[in-house]
Amino acid sequence: MHFVLLRGLAREAGHWLEFPAQLRQQLCQALGTECEVHCIDFPGCGEYHQETALTSVSAMTDHARTELHVHLGQPLSESIGAPVYLLGISMGGMVALDWVQRFPQEIQGLVLINSSTGNQPFWWRLRPGAWFTMLLALTLPLRQREALVLRKVSNQLADYQQRLQQWLAIQQQRPVSRDTIITMLQAAASFIPQISHFPQGLILASKQDRLVSIRASEALAQRFQWPLCIHPTAGHDLPMDDSHWVVQQITQWLQKAP
Repeated sequence: MHFVLLRGLAREAGHWLEFPAQLRQQLCQALGTECEVHCIDFPGCGEYHQETALTSVSAMTDHARTELHVHLGQPLSESIGAPVYLLGISMGGMVALDWVQRFPQEIQGLVLINSSTGNQPFWWRLRPGAWFTMLLALTLPLRQREALVLRKVSNQLADYQQRLQQWLAIQQQRPVSRDTIITMLQAAASFIPQISHFPQGLILASKQDRLVSIRASEALAQRFQWPLCIHPTAGHDLPMDDSHWVVQQITQWLQKAP
């Protein structure tokens, strides 16, 4: 089993923190099978932070597929002997949707976390209370920007200082430019999924998400007839606020899968 993890706007593999290791360990134990977790960085972020950001979600999908081919050592068009699942948070969920609509034969299932699409009301995709915060973040120096964004996407105040130091360390090593943030915002705003059905999907959402309205996840669950699991207190970065809960929901979903 392979799980491909796709981060959101201006985030990178490092922002998953301990989640990939927890996911791999739990799935191996619960399902009795080998599980490999692959964290993909997009141009402009992470190991590709010096590259120019891509201007469309479809281009990000193409990049992610190429990266996965490298991780696997062979193209997905060939038999790799294990199912591939996608997990995308926020904008990463858009890449996951684009992937399954263009290459459905490559993917066994997908998990979307606090995601949205360009054909939903813009006040769902970015809640009104977050507009000023995000605009202000674009004007601030790195430290103040990261501190402001973290307060908006996480509801775990007890871990705030620890998480902020982790985020600052990531940005100091692999800084994300304002141009990258703006380009990725434009790409996300224009993405409209064309698929009407995909058999295996799971949607996880945070009731207290202060960045993206839970109505976006509810609409996606209704459109695709996928199960929706709602966390009562976590923020937009659900895997950071409660990674154990996310892993538990994914494990239970896979155990029930045909």
